[in-house]
Amino acid sequence: MLSIIIIALLVHLLIEASVSFTVVVPRDQIVAHVGSTVTLPCWITPPENAEALEIRWYRHDQFSNPVLFYQHGKIQDLQEESYRNRTSLTLRSDQSGGLKDGDVSLQLEKLTVQDEGSFHCYVSGDTAYDSSKVVLKITELSSSSDPLVSSDPWKTAFFTLLIFALLGLVGLILYKYRHKLTGKKPANQNYELGAMKNRKVVEDINIEELRKHAVQITIDHECSHPDVMIIKNYKSVREAPRYKPTGEGFPYELCAFGAQRFTSGRHYWEVSLARENTDPKNYWLIGVAKDGHFTDKDRSALTPSNGYWFLCSDGPKGFYINTDPPVKLSLTPRPEQLGVLLDYDDGQLSFYNVKEKKHLLTMSTRFTGSVAPLFNPGVGDQSSLTILDCPKPVESPVESNQPLLGNSSDA
Repeated sequence: MLSIIIIALLVHLLIEASVSFTVVVPRDQIVAHVGSTVTLPCWITPPENAEALEIRWYRHDQFSNPVLFYQHGKIQDLQEESYRNRTSLTLRSDQSGGLKDGDVSLQLEKLTVQDEGSFHCYVSGDTAYDSSKVVLKITELSSSSDPLVSSDPWKTAFFTLLIFALLGLVGLILYKYRHKLTGKKPANQNYELGAMKNRKVVEDINIEELRKHAVQITIDHECSHPDVMIIKNYKSVREAPRYKPTGEGFPYELCAFGAQRFTSGRHYWEVSLARENTDPKNYWLIGVAKDGHFTDKDRSALTPSNGYWFLCSDGPKGFYINTDPPVKLSLTPRPEQLGVLLDYDDGQLSFYNVKEKKHLLTMSTRFTGSVAPLFNPGVGDQSSLTILDCPKPVESPVESNQPLLGNSSDA
């Protein structure tokens, strides 16, 4: 009899654990202006069909008087009166599958200044529940006599286009003569290749020197794309089986970010790109990204000016760095283990082929704010992308005079 009770309890715990989920919302506040329509994103992870769950959006401590209440497969009449006919469930992005994908985002129409503040997203099932908070900031539209603020939409559109045209012209002039104005190339466009033509390069790199700056890196599951599968103690990532590519190119949206943030100093980590007895991965993206820029974006937005710096392997299309325009590289042999050194203070991000002990390239920039490691496992490879625990460096009785970054000198 006792064994039957124990088995029943274990089955109950297994069922409860299998249906647990976490409610996720953006870290940053949502900003919208009076009179507009806004989406407050909220979703559950791991993704599951939320059609049979209870979804409750409410303000402050008004749990029993919700902004929106969904139950038994439909929106219920129970609602705070000021939000009647102004709310609905919506998609947080064009790629969202809606409720069937665990997307429980709220659409709020005809915003007023009273809507500013916190909105709680509460989701519950038979054996699990969770909630999180979205902060909404409301800005007021100007009502001055400025000619741009006009009841005539054609007049407003004309002045708006005129201002954008003038700003674009000024920007074009400044960009064309930027070298004369600054006396140097833009910081985000500098890079140094380990095999640059007509340059003498330090071929062999002292990996032990690099590992003196080694840090432990783990994946931040809250900031990573929901279709990135995180395994092995938050150290390894690959595409989830449910992931369906949105196009034929590289899946730039499948980004995962390190849980660590850096604002100064040197930091080094290594990434394995091949399992034992398998070929190296063909598709991957590794680098750093500015904190607060962790959103799904297309390729055109992943530039240094937008807070992204990385080296990408796009299968048969080869390797490139995301300068503007991108620079294609020839890296032979294909890296099986990649070393990354972030030198925040000197504004350098360097990449190394660890097994070959070669410096591949260094990107130069000017970092501001905190940055985090960036990983994208690509799709179609047998191997996962795995962050390694660097071995402790071997102390040498003679200090090496070799440059840490493998800097070049003129031929």
